[in-house]
This record gives sequence, structure tokens and C-alpha cells, in this order.
Amino acid sequence: MVRVAAVVSNGCNPDPRVLREASWLLEAGHDVTIHAFDRLEELVEREVVDGITIIRHRVGYTPYGGTWSTVQGLRKFRRKVIKDIRESNRQNSGNVDLIHCHDADTLTVGLAIIGAKVLFDMHDLHHSWVLMPNPNSIIRKVVSSRFRKKMLKDATKADAVVTSSAGFHSWLGQRGIESIVVENRPAEKEVLPPAEHFTVGYLGRVREVESFEFLLEAVKLIPEVTRPRLLIAGDGNAAVQVAELVRIGQNEGWLEAEVFGAFDSLQLAEMMREVSVMYAMYPPFRGNIMDGAIPVKMFDAASYGRPSVVNAGCHMAEICESEGLGVATEWADAQALADALVQADGLTVKLSRGEQGEKQRFMAQVNGLFELTSNSVSN
Repeated sequence: MVRVAAVVSNGCNPDPRVLREASWLLEAGHDVTIHAFDRLEELVEREVVDGITIIRHRVGYTPYGGTWSTVQGLRKFRRKVIKDIRESNRQNSGNVDLIHCHDADTLTVGLAIIGAKVLFDMHDLHHSWVLMPNPNSIIRKVVSSRFRKKMLKDATKADAVVTSSAGFHSWLGQRGIESIVVENRPAEKEVLPPAEHFTVGYLGRVREVESFEFLLEAVKLIPEVTRPRLLIAGDGNAAVQVAELVRIGQNEGWLEAEVFGAFDSLQLAEMMREVSVMYAMYPPFRGNIMDGAIPVKMFDAASYGRPSVVNAGCHMAEICESEGLGVATEWADAQALADALVQADGLTVKLSRGEQGEKQRFMAQVNGLFELTSNSVSN
């Protein structure tokens, strides 16, 4: 048995990729604990979800976004996790064998634990997040560059690297770092019947207000008789601003919408019944989406038979169009987005493949670190 400590800088409430990979490790007979960051200090501090222990650390209220308070909070979080893992190693008969670092802002934890293997799991280009509030800021560009250099330096010290897309695999490869791709493909599900009403959904982290400004502009262009309602669910640093934008549209009388906070997998399944089109478009200014990110929304929607509308000209669009998962359209063209939403409404799609291949690649990587076979677990 391998003792695994996974580290993620959100509350894991939930984080589909983190929980999915943890479940694969648990299924293989390993012991898994997830160390998450309860930034807003509002979540259950310790719980067991399907056999996986989740510890949510609190270090003081820490806002999402690229602020100095965020940087300080993340530093305190990493120090606390390092301290807890070291104390756990002293108190238990065996040490943690593997630190599963989800994204670059947790790599420091893995590299600080002597004797443990480090698996760097790159979900996103984390250094691009600091650009989110103001992509044109010179100061933020300098900070982002420093984060990028540190991530690349730390990544060379990891024992293995996995990424969430072929685009990121290529990005790392161009910088001399080998990785394997484990996409955010969920388990295959029963395709839902068509939604009763034309409803555009956004179910996930609410990080960038520009995505929703663009969506509202496009929805307003659709004639009232066929205009879709919106279903927005998720937490994040832009959640309050987005809720206010929606409220203004509702008060003006042209918008019908519902807005919810964080949700779990059961709630996702219920909300997906109401959604006819998933909206998955992001500002291209700070990179990330144009450099190969594939948000889980598109795969989640497709697993229920729902199409997505995504950014054109990026790796996500290539997958969307090649697998028939929806429609790609250009950023900043509101009429084109309006047309794409109408075009996608009523489509039924199907994932060409689910999580099984991703699971096999991921477990092969872990097994290789400990010279395990798929049919054996060491003690």
C-alpha cells in the first residue's frame, strides 16, 4: 500500500479531477488523504467522502484572485500542510510515500517532504491566473513571469508530471519537461432526454466576469420569443459580480436566470437535466485557454448528452469539433455567440471515450514510480 497525500489549493468542494484521481488510487488499494484549502473558512474541516479523507485547512480568510492577500494565504496554507504531513510521518508507523501536487501552487509542499515521491498534476497554467484581474498590467506580467520560471524549475524536480490536455503536454515539452496526458473525462453516463426549455448553463468556478458580460450581450441579441434562460452555478472570485450582472438583466426585464453557489456531483446531475447548452468560453487575453486548457465543463456536459459552446481557435475547439461535442465560436463576436447558442440547442452529443483510458494512463504512471503492477499493491 502506498500512502498518498494529495494537495490542492481550493476547498475540494468538490474538485472533480482531484476526487476522480484519488478514487482511482483508493480503488487500487492505496491510502489517500486530500489536503485542501478552505480559503473562505466556510466548509467542513474534515470529512470522509467515499473512503477518501479530506482535510480542509484554515489559515485566515483568503480571497480568490491574484491579490497580495491571496499570495500570503497560499504561503500560509502550504506551510501548514507541510507541517501536518511531517507530524503525521512522526506519529504513524510509515511515512507518506507520494505527494500528489495539484497545480503549481502546491509543488512546494511535495518538494519539502523528504523521502516522498512527487507527482506534479498540472491542471492549468497557474502562472496565468495572476493576470486575470488585469492582463495588461506590467507588474502582473512581471509576477506571472516569475511564477512561470519557478514552476518550470520546480517541475524538473518532480518524479513524474501529468497534465490535463495535449496542449499543456506540448507546452511543457517545448520547455524540456516530459509529461503524460490525463484528460478530465468523466465516467460515461446515461444520456439525458432533451431539456424542457432552451437553457444555457454555466456550471463551475466563476472566475472571470468578462465571460458573463459576453454571454449576456449575446443572449440579449436573441429574439425574446426564443431567448434562452440562464442557469449559473459555482463559487469563485467573480461570483458576486456575476450575480449582480444577472440581477441587473432581470430587473431590466429581458433576462430570465437562476444563480446558485457551489454544488456537488448529485446536484450537477440534477441541474444538467435543465441545461440544453453548456457555455464554456473564456477570455483569451491571459493565455491558458489558448495555450491548451480543456475545462471539465465540456466533458461533463457531453457525458450527459449536452452540447457545449466553446472558444474557437484553441485545443478545446479541436476536441469539441472533432468529437462532435458542440460548437466553437470566436471570442468578442456577440452575434456569432448568439447564433452558436441557438445552433447548439436541441443537439444530443456523446463522448467518444470516457475516463477508462485516462485512469489506465494515470495508474501506470503511479505504479511506475513504485515498481508496482496493475494487479499488485506493495505493503
